[in-house]
Amino acid sequence: MQILEKYYIVDIGMRYMLLGTQKIDAGHILENVVYLELLRRGNKVFVGKVDHFEVDFVAQNSKGIEYYQVALTVCDEKTLQRELRHLQAIQELP
Repeated sequence: MQILEKYYIVDIGMRYMLLGTQKIDAGHILENVVYLELLRRGNKVFVGKVDHFEVDFVAQNSKGIEYYQVALTVCDEKTLQRELRHLQAIQELP
């Protein structure tokens, strides 16, 4: 698994100031909130990549490592399968 870099902002208002409110992307905002919550709970948080699948968050703490995928909704079967595929790729690692 590779480690990637992403940037998250503490104040969502700053995002609106920089990007405007014309195209509010609730999925990215939710991902930002999850990232901050994982940090608040004392995790070291990374973004991972297995082959061509990105794992939204790899959270490491004293209990071990946990993997997270964040999606606004997975009501659509295709979206659910796409999101699960990323986590299943981790299980396939030797």
